[in-house]
Amino acid sequence: MEPRSREALSRRSFLSASGGSALAVLASGLLSCSRAEAEPLNALLIVCDDLNDSVQGMGGHPQAKTPNIARLMKQAVQFSNAHSNAPICAPARACLFSGIYPHHSGIIDFKPMDSSELLRNSVWLFEHFKNNGYEIFGAGKLHHYEREILKLFENPDGSTNYGPRTDYGPFPNNGEKANMEVLHPSLKWLEQYITDHDKKLWKARGEHSFAPLSDVPAPPKYPGWHGWAYGRGRKPMRYVSETDRDPMPDEMTAAYGAEVLSRPHDKPFLLGLGFIRPHTPLYAPKKYFDMFPPEELQLPPYKEDDLDDCQGFLKLILQYGFERHELYKNHGLWKRFLQAYLACTAFVDAQIGVVLDALERSPYADNTVVILTGDHGFHMGEKHYNFKLTNWEEATRVPLIVKAPGCRAGAACDVPVSHVDIYPTLIDYCGLPENPNAGRSGVPLDGHSLRPLVENPEAGQWDGPDVALIAVYGERKPEGGQYHNFSVRSRRWRYTLYENGAEELYDHQNDPNEWTNLAGVEKYAAVKAELKQKLLAMLGRKEAAGQAVPSG
Repeated sequence: MEPRSREALSRRSFLSASGGSALAVLASGLLSCSRAEAEPLNALLIVCDDLNDSVQGMGGHPQAKTPNIARLMKQAVQFSNAHSNAPICAPARACLFSGIYPHHSGIIDFKPMDSSELLRNSVWLFEHFKNNGYEIFGAGKLHHYEREILKLFENPDGSTNYGPRTDYGPFPNNGEKANMEVLHPSLKWLEQYITDHDKKLWKARGEHSFAPLSDVPAPPKYPGWHGWAYGRGRKPMRYVSETDRDPMPDEMTAAYGAEVLSRPHDKPFLLGLGFIRPHTPLYAPKKYFDMFPPEELQLPPYKEDDLDDCQGFLKLILQYGFERHELYKNHGLWKRFLQAYLACTAFVDAQIGVVLDALERSPYADNTVVILTGDHGFHMGEKHYNFKLTNWEEATRVPLIVKAPGCRAGAACDVPVSHVDIYPTLIDYCGLPENPNAGRSGVPLDGHSLRPLVENPEAGQWDGPDVALIAVYGERKPEGGQYHNFSVRSRRWRYTLYENGAEELYDHQNDPNEWTNLAGVEKYAAVKAELKQKLLAMLGRKEAAGQAVPSG
């Protein structure tokens, strides 16, 4: 099948351009088209926070249980070599929803999207759909900074098409606060190890917390505690039992999504659902924890001397993830962390199932593009690291599943793609103008439509590059600012250029765990040089011999 031309007209633009004559052609039957081509498609975009490749069918943790995501894979195309362009929440989402690379927009760290002059003058994904006649709905965590998009969902009558908002809770309420700084009382003993010396660990100590909801932080077991509380305004969460309790934020998001899909719609719609889990702190109903007894869990691939060939750049990487891993490893919590992460992944999979069930029951099952992804990956101890924000595979690789009319159901595609391609893919399928920024910044989107790969994944032919580009910020420089390190991932190789000029090269065909850095091996000099040239070309830079790559 030949990929559809990016210049092809959608039904609405065709009718607009051709007037009544187009209707006559349609009526006469001279124009043959499928249902998908004859009417605007709806779109459902699901984004999970911190979801790595511990998904059934992705080759991550072998004991992961995600039957609903696996069900979607059977109906869709799975992109097995998909990557976050900036593997931490704020810049990952800025890229996904703007279609602009992080180095291009300047949003590589936790700056809001509107701090970039380019993005202030660009049209974001939901805005583009709304401008072109779509009804837009959202819930949960979509943009990292909600204020950037909430106004888009307001209706003239004052109501809103945005459901439950971002909430990382519930949190244990210690009587003073209930937020990311509060450890569950069962783990309060950890505080003696999270000292003032470890400033980053101390400030976010609640991030190191995990427990089933059944371990209620309240008397009599925990005197002085006040139960569970939601993140906004410390609103109490009622918990009596697994089946008699208030819903968790992700359950509210799933219920809202299911309700939107049950409504009659007289306009095409874009529904975005942002699930929090498996973002820390890792709290979920007990039944999900019970699915993963710690004593039965396998540790992830791990090599004691893994970092020996990383000394030239190790201090440029954010040290927080190394410190977290040491905390868990040294205090017997590594498998308990794995249990909690896999439990929260199974929990969010169940919420995805609620939404998929609602879609299948609805009239929109056959004319809705579904895209599911995570905003970035997450290390679970691989490379002595427990966090996101590295240039390694565990942090950058994400689930990316696309279901659309004409897709090769159950197929997989190993072409390297990334988040920057999601916006143009939805534009392509829904027949919207290709350049959302025309009349504003005028800057075209950096990504490319995945549609040719969705319709013919085996061919591997599309308009995009043959590498995925990743930008990562690291530790602070002595002179101020932060190190910016860049990678490209091809079908076989990962090449990384650190800001001090140090390099990594991994052969995923023979070393999927990235244990052996080949950057200094003469045999692979030509491979390294080719990938470096591609990386610099994508960054718009020329190589300067003996000079470190400057910050973007």
